[in-house]
Amino acid sequence: MNTRSLRVFLEVARTGSFSAAARNLGLTQPAVSFQVRSLEKEYGNVLVDRSTGRCQLTEAGRVMLRYAQRILKAEEELSLEMEGKRAEPSGTLHMAASNIPGEYILPRIMAEFHKRYPLVEVRLAVADTEKVLERVRAGEVDLGCVGFKGDEEERLKYGLLCSDRLVFIAPQGHPLARRNRLNAADLLNQTLIIREEGSGTRSHMLRILSDLGLDPSGMDCMVLGSTTAVLEAVASGMGISVSSLWAVEPYLRLKRIETLNVKDRGLRREFYYVHLRRRPQTPATQAIADLIEEMRPELEGFLTSYANLSR
Repeated sequence: MNTRSLRVFLEVARTGSFSAAARNLGLTQPAVSFQVRSLEKEYGNVLVDRSTGRCQLTEAGRVMLRYAQRILKAEEELSLEMEGKRAEPSGTLHMAASNIPGEYILPRIMAEFHKRYPLVEVRLAVADTEKVLERVRAGEVDLGCVGFKGDEEERLKYGLLCSDRLVFIAPQGHPLARRNRLNAADLLNQTLIIREEGSGTRSHMLRILSDLGLDPSGMDCMVLGSTTAVLEAVASGMGISVSSLWAVEPYLRLKRIETLNVKDRGLRREFYYVHLRRRPQTPATQAIADLIEEMRPELEGFLTSYANLSR
């Protein structure tokens, strides 16, 4: 929008002098005269009366003054509005998350994110932790959310998403659910339902079993490819498992699954968000990271209420 002539005209009207307007604007006097004459020619009216030696606005000039002030004020407001739009995150945010964060935690965050940043299109892929880390390393996604940290920490930058609590689960009414405290021997003859290779939950489950002195290779095991499949298998009476309290909560409320009172050995874990350390962060990536930090206390509150439900 070319408003140069209007600005020159306003300065002439304010100072009552072509020479003073030229000094204030850093222009030559002929340049100021040219801009005013251009407006007069464009609108077919004399705007400034020069006959008395002091520049005075004609009736048409006073009309031009009112509209010029409005136009320049609107231009300033437009510039501020556009500046705000440039600062507002927009575009596409590519994310990948492992099963539990992707299906049970991030949807809560994304709902709030969409309210605040409607110009950002979020695309979320759900895969196991190893595949998510692979996509982050390859630069295919802006941000990943995983259940454990990878080995290449020098290339990756992690932040805390929220906590999780892993619980031993069995179908409703299972005999072990009535026991006050279970030990390794109580689990030996049970069918274990575990996640596939690459799953963060599987890695934690195997470590927990090892801490209890159990070797899954010598037990009756069934491997399933998703958290939902594991939970449905347990609810159907196929065996016991270890799963995230985030995922188990609706099954507890519906009384399809019960938690087992196994000695707490490393049943707490953390989820992380992660991105390439040297990858430039877009406004959208920074906005989702800031929102995660802001919402973490709320997420921890949800987890505490779920833990009370499992008792």
